[in-house]
Amino acid sequence: MTIADHVREIESVWQGNASMRDPYVIQSWRRCLDDYRLDPAVNAEAVILPEGRLKEHRQQAEGLIAIARSGLERLYGNVANQAYVLLLADRAGVTVEYLGDPRYDDDLRRAGLYLGSDWAESHAGTCAVGACIATGEALTIHQTDHFDMTHTPLSCTAAPIYDTAGQLSAVLDISLLKSPVEKTSQNLARHLVTTTVRRIELANLMERTRRQWVLRFALSPEFLDVDPEGGIAIDDSGRIAGLTHGAARMLARAAGRDWRRPEQLIGQPISRFLDLSIDDLPALMRGRPTHERVLRARDGNMLFAHAIEPPPRPRAAR
Repeated sequence: MTIADHVREIESVWQGNASMRDPYVIQSWRRCLDDYRLDPAVNAEAVILPEGRLKEHRQQAEGLIAIARSGLERLYGNVANQAYVLLLADRAGVTVEYLGDPRYDDDLRRAGLYLGSDWAESHAGTCAVGACIATGEALTIHQTDHFDMTHTPLSCTAAPIYDTAGQLSAVLDISLLKSPVEKTSQNLARHLVTTTVRRIELANLMERTRRQWVLRFALSPEFLDVDPEGGIAIDDSGRIAGLTHGAARMLARAAGRDWRRPEQLIGQPISRFLDLSIDDLPALMRGRPTHERVLRARDGNMLFAHAIEPPPRPRAAR
């Protein structure tokens, strides 16, 4: 596709004409034109932050980086032989962790697939990190989905990482300098990224809620203890003290609420979402067979659950 063809397509979409692009791509193109006043005919260079500013972003994200590191390394080990680059960006879109093949450092830096690269949609245009921050959803921006022709050789797949309070805190992205033409070639990449994010969020929940009950759940008993779909921290009064994104979606669906408004979930009694009270949690511990640890959500759906008891509080010294 030439620059002229690309510009014409973006202008056509902006004018309201039908398009085969994914809706989130069209929405991003509109933001680039209407909100950020970007020009698709102008090739913009990748923005790499100077060392001082990058250090500030990394310091703010160091807790998440530490918790996520093993998951990032495992994911990169699975995709490195297919020439993927892994980026962990903070909520501002700045890459604070990077795993890539050093043989291609120059090419990756020019493309912005590098430590310190700034993928904020306001200047990078339509890209996976920027669109993920804007939508809060996992997605793929593939080749000419990108707004800027500088980035159209790339294929980027990203998923949001939410903190225990339900706020978007980071984005995990894996990208290719070159890829097959078909966008469906990145379906497996999206699955791998979202799976890694789910595990990172669960590890973060376990780290930050050590003094509270944690309820992990799955739709299938076979995966409950090895790869649960979400987790919920519950305080001594039976209220939700923290959760993963998968849990936020499940709870919101169960009670007809909006997962994008975590204040509708955090601090609420768990009994509003599940047929469960704080006194029921011991019965869901690992002593019972997995297939017997069943819960009913308020929307009627069944879940398999594993409750993890907090350690006993240390006795105060006399």
